[in-house]
Amino acid sequence: MSLQIVPGTVHQKDDFPLDEVSLRALWRMEEGHFWHRARNRWILQALGRRGLGPGASFLEVGCGGGAVAGALQRAGFGVVGVETEEVLARKAHERCPEAHFVVSDVAALDATRYGPFQAIGFFDVLEHLDDPADLITASLRLAAPGALVVATVPARRALTTVIDDLSGHKRRFEPDELSDLYQQCGIERIEETGIFRATASLQRFSRRALSGIEVERLSPEDVQKIFIDSFRIPPWPINLAMDWLCRLEACIDTTSRSGASRIATGFTPLRRQ
Repeated sequence: MSLQIVPGTVHQKDDFPLDEVSLRALWRMEEGHFWHRARNRWILQALGRRGLGPGASFLEVGCGGGAVAGALQRAGFGVVGVETEEVLARKAHERCPEAHFVVSDVAALDATRYGPFQAIGFFDVLEHLDDPADLITASLRLAAPGALVVATVPARRALTTVIDDLSGHKRRFEPDELSDLYQQCGIERIEETGIFRATASLQRFSRRALSGIEVERLSPEDVQKIFIDSFRIPPWPINLAMDWLCRLEACIDTTSRSGASRIATGFTPLRRQ
């Protein structure tokens, strides 16, 4: 497929650093860390549970470097990814050459050219926005009637650390807050669950060293080190064990209210309002 760049697209600058060293560390993590593998499995599991199968057209909003788009493409979905940062969209295109990527604000996309899509996804995107309802509403212009909407977000405000601040996170979501956001945007038949329940304690422990750090006191070198450390893949026995723990959780705990992240699915109305 192709990569299209819309001139004048503005990227939000308070997200994670886009220097080459940090990006390479991020991309290595996306390809090998248990967290990304598990999140992709949960997303695909949610799509299947709500009746969306291979061949469906899928718009991923804020696709980043293609960590989820690749999994969707391999599962047989027809993927279009939208991203405001060109370097990330180029990486996504490199990873997923059969998908189509657009460097643009989703609100600027022409609905007569793109869509209507049978599914729209936001994967760890909504927490970056002061008003995520605006992004969802702009994206739903491109959705078919009865399209599936799926999103993942970080959960539990108690897990907030300086990494959230440096990543441009405006919030973490408590139970039902994602569902409330969906309802605000007119999405129906909503299901919301917690994920990464089995690894939440490990995540809480790993973040202890970051408690009390003030962003204002950090140098650019400090920020880069924090990100590179957070992007590090655990030693393979731990990484493998955590991966299998998440697999077990996905099999036996599909209605959890708790977890370090949340996933919600719902449908656009069958008739335009």
